[in-house]
Amino acid sequence: MDKKTLPIIILLLVAILFYWQILEFFGIVQAPAQPEPGTTVDTVYTAAPPTETLPADSQRISEPPPATEPAVEPAAVMLSDTLPVDTIVVRTGKYAVTLVSLGGGPVSMILNEYTYRDGRPIEMLPDAVAATPEAKFADDRFSTSPLRYQADRVPGTYDVTSSYLELNYTYRSPDGGEIIRTFVFYPDTYHFDFRLRVNGIGTFGFERFYTLDWNTPLGVTEPDPGTDYDAMQAVAMQAGSRVTLDDFDNGTLNQVEEGDATWAGVRSKYFTAVMIPQEKQAEAVRAQGRKTEISTPAGTVERRDITAGLRMHLEHGRDVDDRFRVVVGPLDYLLLAEYDVALQDMLDIGTTPVVGILIKPFAYFIIWLLPILYAGIPNYGLVIILFAFLIKVVTLPLSLKSFKSMNAMKELQPRIEKLKEKHKKNPQALNQEMMKLYKKHGVNPLSGCLPILPQMPLLIALFRVFSSTILLRDAPFVWFIDDLSKGATGLTDPYMILVVLMVVMQFISQKLTMGASQQNKALLYIMPLFMGFIFYSYSAGLVLYWTCFSAFSMLDYLVFRRGKNKQVKTA
Repeated sequence: MDKKTLPIIILLLVAILFYWQILEFFGIVQAPAQPEPGTTVDTVYTAAPPTETLPADSQRISEPPPATEPAVEPAAVMLSDTLPVDTIVVRTGKYAVTLVSLGGGPVSMILNEYTYRDGRPIEMLPDAVAATPEAKFADDRFSTSPLRYQADRVPGTYDVTSSYLELNYTYRSPDGGEIIRTFVFYPDTYHFDFRLRVNGIGTFGFERFYTLDWNTPLGVTEPDPGTDYDAMQAVAMQAGSRVTLDDFDNGTLNQVEEGDATWAGVRSKYFTAVMIPQEKQAEAVRAQGRKTEISTPAGTVERRDITAGLRMHLEHGRDVDDRFRVVVGPLDYLLLAEYDVALQDMLDIGTTPVVGILIKPFAYFIIWLLPILYAGIPNYGLVIILFAFLIKVVTLPLSLKSFKSMNAMKELQPRIEKLKEKHKKNPQALNQEMMKLYKKHGVNPLSGCLPILPQMPLLIALFRVFSSTILLRDAPFVWFIDDLSKGATGLTDPYMILVVLMVVMQFISQKLTMGASQQNKALLYIMPLFMGFIFYSYSAGLVLYWTCFSAFSMLDYLVFRRGKNKQVKTA
């Protein structure tokens, strides 16, 4: 690969990795005040375990608890300024969920294992104004949210750490119809099961379809609200493809996508809430929301409030009995992959046409390997350094072959320049003479370029994973780097030290491998600075990886020079 080809390859790689970042301007903002987590009650009652273990896909609905269950003082959650509602709190190994009888469902879900940066647990239903999820019938004219339900358990707090707990909310209409909302919670999963039944559907007049909405938008959880809001989306899986519903019109989102849907939900940068039909697919999905500009101490950011829903078909004259699995928790690739409905595509790693197919196996390998390394080295900074070293070891033969080809081209450069001068008016003769020269000295001008191409999917996968993995969230490294998911917020931010180190390492690496010819001089100085400008707002983990990758590239060069001096032929 000659020195004209290398800059083109580098620029193409940068264009692929940072397409949207090149088109958009990065605003530097500070985090707004975090939402207050939901209220819970103090008294704890352990739910009586069932006489048999209930599988996740069981059809059985338990009977209401016996009348002898101890009564407790009702707890209250304020859904409005004037209306207190009795609550039931369910504590599992993953979250604490607060449910109310108005609307018959959750109004708060507080995660146990993830916190805001100030240490408070993350609330997945911030500012809830109605129970979630919400079913709407008759073209949204009838909603389950304003209805008062009767719970089959008394108010209080239930511990669900050894067995499942089932909770039924029942609404009975004056005409004799019933709406029953059933929730099943499990000890150690990020999902719960939801069953919606409508008995006597003719008394309600429901027909054609209804929509089950995740009707509470996700909130900001990260220090930079701008990047968190940018990541907020309504996403669905339709016909085996990831669909993003983001067709805002004058700041308003009201989009419907027809077609069978496996799941639909909302996501932020690191968290998600997804609804998965269990017995039949949805016939369409929809998203609703709005964009508004809000002020922060550092400037204005665009806030996004987005909800997502599944449109479910109604059989004429037949009562409703639909089941859903609802996943609420972190955007953990391996965790989501366990649901076997391509739920990991919520992260948008390897979902783009052509390029996605190439990078997905590499991305999965990276996400699989990092936790394994972390189990032995409980510091993700050290894990990233070790990972960068392993990548360089694996790609060393390719790098050495590339160095060899570039060195051979460099040695032939004076002869090539003479041929260019001799045949400057005859390009055809110039190409023929150059091919003869390459053949005589056993040089393939493309051999330096081809070894780099297989590495490109790996490099792209690395950038995608390190930009989105929750593994680095709140993960400390050393000294001032106490969060590897955080990027620098300005020139005075201590994280800029790592960015400067990255720029210096890349400059030295390029100077050794590219040389300082007139052709490459501009690229030699501009590329490190450009990468530093792009990287400074990215996660520190990504900056650390690129810094180490550049440093280990110098070792590649030293190994090649040593072998060359010893006249060792490189494979």
